[in-house]
Amino acid sequence: MALRENERRILAEIEHRLSEDDPELAGRLSSFGEGDPSFSTALAGGGWRPWLVCGIIAVTVVGLLVVLFTLTPGAPADSVPSSPGTTEVVAPRTGVS
Repeated sequence: MALRENERRILAEIEHRLSEDDPELAGRLSSFGEGDPSFSTALAGGGWRPWLVCGIIAVTVVGLLVVLFTLTPGAPADSVPSSPGTTEVVAPRTGVS
């Protein structure tokens, strides 16, 4: 994400004041992430490894879904619901014999 000229100027001013106020902290912050190889690749675009991991996850999810839909039994063909007129209706008891 590119910064506007005004934002760059403000950040440069902040950096300049920080280096004047606390040069030791400014030195540590400027060297932040220099020894970490993953930090430099993250700034350079990341490479192919994150795409490989995403691809493996996607293939695994699709494979599991295929297995799930293949092994899930469907509804039996003879389980047709009966018509409403054929159910037995039981009259409630009134308590009088």
